[in-house]
Amino acid sequence: MLEAARQLAARRGTLGRDVLFIAFSGEESGVLGSTHFTRSPPPGVAMADVRAMINLDMVGRLRENRVVILGASSAPEWPALLEAACGEARIGCVLSSTGGFGPSDQMPFYGAGVPVAHFFTGSHGDYHKPTDSADRINAAGAGQIAIAVASLAAAVAGRAEKLTYQYNMGGTPGAAPSSVEGDVRSFNASLGTIPDYAGPPGGAAGVLLAGVRPGGAAEKGGLRRGDILIRLGLHSIGSVEDLMYALNASKPGQTVKAVVLRDGREVELSVTFQDGAARRIK
Repeated sequence: MLEAARQLAARRGTLGRDVLFIAFSGEESGVLGSTHFTRSPPPGVAMADVRAMINLDMVGRLRENRVVILGASSAPEWPALLEAACGEARIGCVLSSTGGFGPSDQMPFYGAGVPVAHFFTGSHGDYHKPTDSADRINAAGAGQIAIAVASLAAAVAGRAEKLTYQYNMGGTPGAAPSSVEGDVRSFNASLGTIPDYAGPPGGAAGVLLAGVRPGGAAEKGGLRRGDILIRLGLHSIGSVEDLMYALNASKPGQTVKAVVLRDGREVELSVTFQDGAARRIK
């Protein structure tokens, strides 16, 4: 991130817009830092003016000179812009068909209507282990990624037009698999919801829905992004843990009432659970 900032500082006179560099905290606890930024941006920043969010998460182990770009379908302009940026950096970029949802800091921005691009060099056996030591970092590879990120940020900042936000839950056949599991982490029933793990604003009870899967039980039942789920069948839903418990206590094919808060009022909907195990993303 610092190397990309250094490179962009050298281009300062040619940038058409401000480029903000932010190191978010609380990602592992539910993307808390990035969620706070999108809900309460600092003075002088309006989310409606944010053109794009470029996320760097796990970019320290470039292998085979290849980086995966998650969220590449969040704007139709991304493929051409990414091809040029990766070409300048002389790295191979694999564009994933996933939308912007996923367990990293781009998710709140995508939920707020901002196109996102998440650079990711892949998982490894040392993830979250003491063996993930500094000597295993591919510093030269990280430097090449910084070149691509700086080039991409400059291209977006220099555009007269906004990128076209594209709401997409991912899943194009033959493309990289989606990293969004949502409630399909349940081993029994699924609604096809994508919970916002930071929770509703102000610490209110319930599960804020960051999205619903196309064709899923939630969408068929009328649940929408932005709803706050507070009851599911016989179960009160005060947290994501409550939702997981309710799903595991339910059966595919079972129809129950779901109660959500929408625009400050309770809305009762009928939903039929799907098979959570069958819809699990491998």
